[in-house]
Parts: sequence; structure tokens; C-alpha cells
Amino acid sequence: MLNDQKTKLLIAGGNTRSFQLLMEVTSDELLQYALSFVRNQVIAEELVSDVYVKIWHKRSELPNIHNIRSYLFIAVKNSCLSHLRKMKNEKIVFIDEYNDFLFPAVESTDEETIEKEMLNKIYEAIGELPPKCREAFSLAKINGFKHREISEIMNISEKTVNNHLVTALKKITEALGIDKKNKAKNSPLKQASLFSFVW
Repeated sequence: MLNDQKTKLLIAGGNTRSFQLLMEVTSDELLQYALSFVRNQVIAEELVSDVYVKIWHKRSELPNIHNIRSYLFIAVKNSCLSHLRKMKNEKIVFIDEYNDFLFPAVESTDEETIEKEMLNKIYEAIGELPPKCREAFSLAKINGFKHREISEIMNISEKTVNNHLVTALKKITEALGIDKKNKAKNSPLKQASLFSFVW
């Protein structure tokens, strides 16, 4: 739906229902992404709302945007960094300066899938990752973006994205004491669907 040209054209033509559907499909993950930067629910909601307003005002440009979802994530990230810059009264803000990019916690719906203690160890390991590495891992695991899309959102090369994800996996497996060469099928990372993509 997001990158369907018909939907883009409808929104560009002022179709409010199509735009509302776009917001319904993307608002939750955009809010979570904003929270990862600003850690304030009210501010995050305001920033995401502002992005939607700007997109609506520039809706005529939508048919020319290849990946709307990536475009929205980039817009939200820029708004968050702009907000943080204003708070610090600085002209430039780099994510590396903020060691608090928050990897969103994902509750397991099945307690038998992975032990809570093991999940906590995974999150602790993620918490130790550098901010950009944590962000790349979050975009891949929570949002399901591909390397190319992550590189666009973070404005880094696909190779760097891959390096971040490899580093994240290495740190997590080390923290859990998992030997990748002799990994068991029932290892914590295998059990947690959250981490299945990197295995």
C-alpha cells in the first residue's frame, strides 16, 4: 500500500482517506522511532504529527518518492535531531553524542519461547552497543528494513550497515556465551523471533 503509485497519486490529489490510511499504517512505528531519540511521549507525538503535516503540505511530491516508509523515517529522524539541537542550542547534533538511542523492548507473547532472564541479557548487550549500531539493529529487527533502506535512513553505506549488524550480533552472542560454530537449534537467538534474521 505504502509504495503503490495509485495511493501516492490519490494522496497527491488531496484524498484525505488515503492519507489517513498512510498515517494508520505508519504512526506506531514512527512514534517508537521518535521515542528512541527524544524519550518523551508527548514530544515524540508532536514531532511525528508535525512530520505528517509537512508531508500533507508537500503531498504533490509523493508520486516522485520511491520509498515512502523510508522517507517518513528520515523525516522523523531529522525532526528529532532538530529538536535535540534546539534543546542544546547547537547548530549540529550527531546521534553519537546521544548514548541513549533507546532500543524498543519487545515483549514475548509466549513465555516458553525465550526466558525473561535471557531476553534481559540480550537487551543489556544491545544497550552496550554504540548509538548508531543500536539504531541500525533496531531498524533491521524492529522495523524490518533491508540494508539498502537502513543506509538511506541513516545516511551511511550498505557496507557500514552490514558492519553495524555484524557487530551487534557478535556482541549479543558473546554476552549470551553462544559459540556460533557450535550453536544449537534451540539457542536463545534462534528461539527469539526478534533475532532470527541475523542468524
